[in-house]
Amino acid sequence: MPDGGKLTIETANVRVDNDYVEIRDENIEPGRYVMLAVTDTGSGIPADILDKVFDPFFTTKEPGAGSGLGLSMIEGFMRQSGGMARVYSEPNVGTTFKLFFKAGADKRESGASRKSETKLAEPAGERILVVEDEPGVLHVLVNILSKAGYEVESASSGDDALEKFIGDPSYDLILTDIVMPGTLQGTTLAKELRKRSPQLPIVFMSGYASEATVHGNGLRPDDIRLMKPVRSADLLKAIDSLLLPMRSAP
Repeated sequence: MPDGGKLTIETANVRVDNDYVEIRDENIEPGRYVMLAVTDTGSGIPADILDKVFDPFFTTKEPGAGSGLGLSMIEGFMRQSGGMARVYSEPNVGTTFKLFFKAGADKRESGASRKSETKLAEPAGERILVVEDEPGVLHVLVNILSKAGYEVESASSGDDALEKFIGDPSYDLILTDIVMPGTLQGTTLAKELRKRSPQLPIVFMSGYASEATVHGNGLRPDDIRLMKPVRSADLLKAIDSLLLPMRSAP
């Protein structure tokens, strides 16, 4: 962050399983993990080198300024311990590194307790507009919501979503990524949509630390923010919690 900025450190207990809403080639055992995320608001990492940051000896620093082994060693340590490391970045926005540490066994948890999750109500034909710039993730989101019984439309950017909403403002809920290319990010898209529909329910998703993406942007206290990767069960539960009051309204 050459011009200063904000550094956010965040921790969370997460469960990794086969129903994560993300397309990644990750070899990790399903189960409970402790996630540590470190997010900056710096210059970001260009897309053409993002996949190389964990490669041994890869560095963009001047000769003598670094070996390019730091991130490679971190990823190696994480894999050796049964965890994983991930990176999310957007040029001129910032970068998040996430470390997933295998959690210790909790004898209090059983298969029965997992099955006791709240049963979701059947969708009542609600229409959802999904806004996501990664095609693979967008495809998975649309597929999950469609199979759950929702009528789903998609948009690849905030600008595209606003245009579609202006043409047809009958959507019951918006599911949007926060950081996207184009003029409108997820938060600014929400502001524009709510000028036209003040009570519109919106669920936000982000690969960045949730606190780093919401400070000072005017989101409502009751807005739901999900951190990627997102389990499909958690996604459907969040959407159901916002749409249920609308179904029961007279």
